[in-house]
Amino acid sequence: MEFDFDHVHFLVSDVRALTDYFERVFGLEVVEYIDDHKGAAYAIFRLGGGTLRIRGMREDDSPDSRAPSLVEGLDHVGFAVDDVDATTAWLESRGAEILMASQRTGIGGRAIAFVRGPGNVRIEICERVPPAGEKT
Repeated sequence: MEFDFDHVHFLVSDVRALTDYFERVFGLEVVEYIDDHKGAAYAIFRLGGGTLRIRGMREDDSPDSRAPSLVEGLDHVGFAVDDVDATTAWLESRGAEILMASQRTGIGGRAIAFVRGPGNVRIEICERVPPAGEKT
């Protein structure tokens, strides 16, 4: 059995705020925005070989119902980059809140940093590692 990455799905109270954030700060492009998908706004971004998906709260959703059953286990999403320091500086210049500056504390000593988006969404910026078996 082989698995491929497909998507990360956020459930948020303000779809427009998180959508605008990913556009403005990360320069991502919305590939689809639906004002009313089964009672809530829905946005999709292409990211590498998968997608980021953002869904708003539906009328029958409540903040209490989201945690822990709907988001239990979702700690953060990680984006791989070639240069964590340069990327973090670029994101900060675009308004990103830096939660943790670049540190070599990732697995194998790779550089990582964290930023915070709307709705307290944590985004890890991590040093790209070559696929298994490839030399740098």
